[in-house]
Amino acid sequence: MAAGPSAPGSKPVPAAKDSNCLAGLSFVFTGELSAFSREEATDLAKRFGGRVVSQPSSRTDYVVLGADAGPSKLAAIKKNNLKTLDEDGFLNLIATRVPDYTDDKLKKKIEKEQDAIRAAANELERREKEIEKKVKGKEKGKDQISNTVPLGSQLWVDRYSPHTLKEVCGNKGQIEKLQQWLNDWPSSLKSGFKKPGKNAMNTSRAVLITGPPGIGKTTAAHLCAKLAGFTPIELNASDARSKRLVENSTNVSNTSLDGWMHGTEATNAAGVKITDKSCLIMDEVDGMSAGDRGGVVALVALIRKTKIPIICIANDRGAQKLKPLIANAFNLPFRRPEAAAIRSRLLTIAFKEKMKVPANVIDQLVMGAQSDIRQVLNMLSTWKLSNNAIDFDQGKDLSKMNEKYTVLTPFDVTYKMLGPYMFSATARETLGDKMELYFHDPSFVPLFMQENYLKTQPSRIKNDAGPEKTLKHLELMDKAASSLSDGDLVDALIHGPEQHWSLMPLHAVCSTIRPASFLYGSGGGYGGQNPMSFPAWLGQNSKQSKLNRELMDMQARMRLKVSSDRHELRQSYIPALFPYVVKPLMDEGVSAVGTVITRMDDYFLNRDDWDTLVELGLDEYKDEVVLKKITPATKTGLTRKYNAADHPIAFHKATDLGKVPKKLAAQGPAPDLEEAP
Repeated sequence: MAAGPSAPGSKPVPAAKDSNCLAGLSFVFTGELSAFSREEATDLAKRFGGRVVSQPSSRTDYVVLGADAGPSKLAAIKKNNLKTLDEDGFLNLIATRVPDYTDDKLKKKIEKEQDAIRAAANELERREKEIEKKVKGKEKGKDQISNTVPLGSQLWVDRYSPHTLKEVCGNKGQIEKLQQWLNDWPSSLKSGFKKPGKNAMNTSRAVLITGPPGIGKTTAAHLCAKLAGFTPIELNASDARSKRLVENSTNVSNTSLDGWMHGTEATNAAGVKITDKSCLIMDEVDGMSAGDRGGVVALVALIRKTKIPIICIANDRGAQKLKPLIANAFNLPFRRPEAAAIRSRLLTIAFKEKMKVPANVIDQLVMGAQSDIRQVLNMLSTWKLSNNAIDFDQGKDLSKMNEKYTVLTPFDVTYKMLGPYMFSATARETLGDKMELYFHDPSFVPLFMQENYLKTQPSRIKNDAGPEKTLKHLELMDKAASSLSDGDLVDALIHGPEQHWSLMPLHAVCSTIRPASFLYGSGGGYGGQNPMSFPAWLGQNSKQSKLNRELMDMQARMRLKVSSDRHELRQSYIPALFPYVVKPLMDEGVSAVGTVITRMDDYFLNRDDWDTLVELGLDEYKDEVVLKKITPATKTGLTRKYNAADHPIAFHKATDLGKVPKKLAAQGPAPDLEEAP
């Protein structure tokens, strides 16, 4: 993989003959360019109307090749017989190409796109006129509606919300499934929800829609319900989150006391009219359980007996509080739509608002907002207050200012830090940006760095060979390891008795940024043989804590026979016990069980202590070696014979005597029996 340009800034960007000179072309970049970083090159392609994809295919127009190109992409070029360009060829294409607007195929394509935008804008205009007409008619008859907000003063998010399923961007397959489930609801209810149906959804009385905010989940639920002939009743679950509110305001069972059984015009406790053609939409269910924890339980109980369809909507499917709901509802995940799926709708809105917004700017805004359509509309409406046009650079700045903050996982941070681009010659990240990556998870990121910093092929030594390369690699490893050690010293000051939290930035540099600056490069998740792995230290540390605790228990019991602390017990007494407590079972098997138990009783050791002894073994008595030589029958015999006999006990712990009786618990804390004289 690329390590960054070797001669950054040595080639100027040529003046394009046409601002849209790369329109209609798709590019793939691979390898290391000499004057531009990967991000700069892709920005150039997008600036002039080109489309950048990550993997080459038969539809790719050009592959821009640099040094050390990826083997898989080279194979795809050969397989699909694709055209390739070097860095100079790509710049020359920008300088010389002018789209042939007289070409019938291109001309028809552009005209078709523009006609579609005009038609959609005209449809929006016609719809708004109809709404204004209805509002004026109602205002004449009723004075109370005079407070209705004029369409021109409404937020764009409300004004241009989809009115048909065709206007919803992306997730078409999931929307079709939801529509089919609602259409099949009467037959599913009649069959007792025993027939799975076309999409295996008809056995569920509820659907759980999950996905990021702003991608049309609630809008799709409303439109699907209306098209299926249902009246949608929306309740925000984060407002009615307690058990009592859920039961009162959403109870639609005919056995309830809220009046549903009295006729088709009855209302529930929230004043919402409920009929057998109602559809309950519970929005933001992952906001429940903040107060009364019975909210989700009450909702699940409602789902199990409901006779009307229930659609639950949440942002985070992995939320712990949603586990009971996931088990009782069909999961329908919505994904972030691609920029291409949103582009046409946003261009239509911009055209209607008489804004000049190029398609590549729309793509920039969509990527910055992570496909959150509502956020893009808010950005455009704010920009419209001061300007009617926006170019590529302005769109990039606007996208950067409104970019969503995403919490990266430690894996993502490690990939970025040890990857080939973070410390390349033209990397745009400042020291503050790199520190920000550390602060995504300051507890785990240093551990991931310690686990994975040796798995890369450092870019600093890519031009070396032979013994010199090996020696430089060792020097870089030594510097990185020294920096990690310094990070551990700083961490001890941060989490020590004095708690110097102001040293966190220094810890970020020593434990994460500086080691990565020495060993960044390809490999370690970038196509190498050593993918990033979870820190093994966590498991080893947990095991050490457990063994320390068990060793202290053993020392407390054995102190009636031996005079040593736990360290001396570990180093001297436990190795001396192995030939008498463990080795006989390895050599003689079941016949040695009685002798072993007698020796254990001499030192007040129990059955759990025997397991601890084995786990603490080293060399020839390492637990893996020992357990292979002791048969299952021998271990079973030891357990049975030990449990069947009485054994001397050094002392009784309170926990060994069972639970504290309720009477004692009511009187206050139980006495500490271990400390009793």
